[in-house]
Parts: sequence; structure tokens; C-alpha cells
Amino acid sequence: MTLNLSRRDFLKVGGAATTTLVMKRFIPPPVARSAYDAGSLNANGDGFIPSMCEMCVWRCGLLAEVKDGRIVKLDGNPEHPHSKGRLCTRGQSGLMNTYDPDRVLTPLIRTGKRGEGKYRKATWDEALDLVAGNMLGIKKKYGPEAMVFSSTHNLSQPLFENLLYAFGSPNYGTQRSLCFNAMIVSNLMTYGMEEPEREYEKLKYIILTGRNLMEAISTSETGALSNAIARGVKVVYLDPRFTKTAAKASLWLPIRPGTDLAFHLALLNIIVSEELYNRAFVDNTRWVLTSWRIQSAVLPQNGRL
Repeated sequence: MTLNLSRRDFLKVGGAATTTLVMKRFIPPPVARSAYDAGSLNANGDGFIPSMCEMCVWRCGLLAEVKDGRIVKLDGNPEHPHSKGRLCTRGQSGLMNTYDPDRVLTPLIRTGKRGEGKYRKATWDEALDLVAGNMLGIKKKYGPEAMVFSSTHNLSQPLFENLLYAFGSPNYGTQRSLCFNAMIVSNLMTYGMEEPEREYEKLKYIILTGRNLMEAISTSETGALSNAIARGVKVVYLDPRFTKTAAKASLWLPIRPGTDLAFHLALLNIIVSEELYNRAFVDNTRWVLTSWRIQSAVLPQNGRL
């Protein structure tokens, strides 16, 4: 028997077959509606559910493998720009958010003195009433400014922000307050964007200041850095500790804690004094005026911080 297939038909059939083979592991059988109603589980409760990791601020896309209605494995989603099919050990441990035998499932109210470790179980209504009563008591006696709110940087953050606004306290901090905010403000003032694009494939020389990528977060960026090192990019790493990133760097500079700014000011001094910068760009009046406007907007009238 001879099949008459056009080139277009052949490509359609071949493409469909290739897609099926490549994606077989990630696409579960058609769904029979069940209690999960997630759109990606079969009648036995097996399949893959796309989700997002909450173990750090990088929030990699993940695929949760489900068997008999229970998550048995977490993997990176190959379609997500942060994970690119990978998931770090911290992300793998995300299973414990649900299945850790020591997970606290009910509110606990202290019954003994602070530090004694004596608690009793309470209902959510009782716990919420207790917290709300104590907060209102502080507000009435000292004012809303006496309260400070702090949360990690995750999807629950807007809930804390709404609580903050309703309570009337200006005192609010997150993980970003200690990490990302300073970087974002400096980049906005310098480049006009939150973060410059990290195009590691174009770099030849990298200076990392306390950016311990090899054992921290930002898995996709870590992979890009590893690939850059493999192709011979020189990496200078500043950190008082000999980290895994230091071990991979071309040069490790164990500066004293807190002297990062002094190092970069010294670099700027050399760049300016030896005129190693783009003089024509800096002399452009338009950029000078833009810089002046930004500084005028963020600095006090006397020009001092």
C-alpha cells in the first residue's frame, strides 16, 4: 500500500509525533473531572500540575508530579524562564510545606511563661480574635506607629500590605528591604531601569560583590554564569567568605566586611581620574540634565543625604 503525502502533510505528521515524544512526560492523559478539578489529573488522580515555587523570591516555575492524589516529586518547568526545567534543592524541599510531619496545622496559644514551650491548641477564630485584640490595644494606647509589620517577599505580601494600610502603621519591611530595594533604587538612578539585562553570553569580565550565586537563589542566572565561566569569562568575586562562587571565580578578593562600597568608590576614582569612561557620552548635555533632575528629585534641598 502506497501513501501519497505532500511535503506539508509529512511535516505536520512528523511535527506532531516529535511533540508527543518530547512532551509525553509533561502532558498527562485527558482529565476526568474529579475532586481535584485541576485540569491536569486523570481519573486516578495521577498527572502533572504546573505551579510556582515559593521557597525563595526567584519563584521558579515547577511541575508537581501527582500519584494517587499525592504530590511525589517537584521538577522545574522547562517552559518557565526562571527554572528552565531545573529546580534547586531548596525548591525540591518545597514538598515539606505540605507533608512535613512536624508541620503546625492549628494555631497555638502560649499557656506558660515565655520560653517554657507550653502551648495549647486553639481555633482560628480564637487566635485571630486574640491577635486583633492585642493589636487594637497597642493602637489605642500608643498609636498605630507603635506596630511594625514584616513579611517575606512572596504571594502573601499584598495581604500584609492591606493589613498595614488598614491599621495605619507606616512601619513595614520585607526581604526586599534588606536585599533588592537598594539595588533597584541604584539602578533606577543610574540606568533608568530596575535591573540591567544580564546577558552573560556577551560578557568577557564580571565583578561580583557578595553575589553568591552558586549556593543561593536565581537558578537561571546561576546557570548562565556557569556557562560563561565554562567558555572562559574572567570572574572577580568579592566576599569575606570563601564560598562556592569564590571557588569557581578566576580571582577571589576576601575584602573586609562592610568595605564593598570603598572598593567600588576606588574603582570609580580610577575610571574618572584616568578617563577610562565614555567622555563623549558623559559630556552630552541631555544626559547631564537627566541625571541632575533625578538627583534633585531624591535629594534634600541642601543636596546632602
